[in-house]
Amino acid sequence: PLCGGTKFKLAMAGYTLNKFKTDEALAFCERHGFRHLCVKNFHLPFESTAAQIAEFRRKCADHGVTPYGVGPISMFSADEAKKYFDYAALGVDLVVGVPGVKTGPSWKDCHSDRAMCEVCSKLADEYKIRYAIHNHGRNPKTGNPNLYPAVPETYELIKDLSPRMGFCVDWAYTFADGLDCLEVARTYRDRIFDGHVRCLSNLGNGSSGVNPAKRVFDYDGIFAALREIGYDGCLGLELANAFPDHPEWIDESRDYFEGLICAL
Repeated sequence: PLCGGTKFKLAMAGYTLNKFKTDEALAFCERHGFRHLCVKNFHLPFESTAAQIAEFRRKCADHGVTPYGVGPISMFSADEAKKYFDYAALGVDLVVGVPGVKTGPSWKDCHSDRAMCEVCSKLADEYKIRYAIHNHGRNPKTGNPNLYPAVPETYELIKDLSPRMGFCVDWAYTFADGLDCLEVARTYRDRIFDGHVRCLSNLGNGSSGVNPAKRVFDYDGIFAALREIGYDGCLGLELANAFPDHPEWIDESRDYFEGLICAL
């Protein structure tokens, strides 16, 4: 919900529902009160035709769900990047992406790449679509310090590119890496297009999603800073390890985060 002067809203990150088929995912969003979805290829394949995209949008409308962006999507060549910008023709104005190079089979073999950032910058202007780079954490045990580890490092690669190039800030990784989240919000305010949130059970592990009752840090300061800077995008709940064992964490997390938004 939008409460008071707060412009941003809680959304569902498509990766959270990666084990669900399309109809199941949309029904889950409707049933649990999520009205905005960042679409992953689990639910709308990259190879979808115009007719399939139209059918997907109809299903979203039937469930009261608005697709506001696509991704995160890894992009390792100019041809791939163009393909994924075409994919965003489902009608969104945001691509959450990871433009990089890959030197091996694992995602740990993926690296940040200035040349791919330049490719995506040109496409963002051509398609008039914002491009938000997702950070993956500085800790080599729980993230990937070679692949856009944090917002400050990413900014150095894109600061002179199109203003449509910005960030999907994973606030859990940002906090776990020891950054001052309030400073990040205020310093990079013009480039923050999207965000991911989840409660953590481990101060140093940005991927250790847990139910809010056992969280080890609070988001109230982060949310207050986002309100202060006038952030009007989404915060996607990204809690993939809740399934299949702890779907109740979704409701608990929703209540916690929406409660913070309204408390502002």
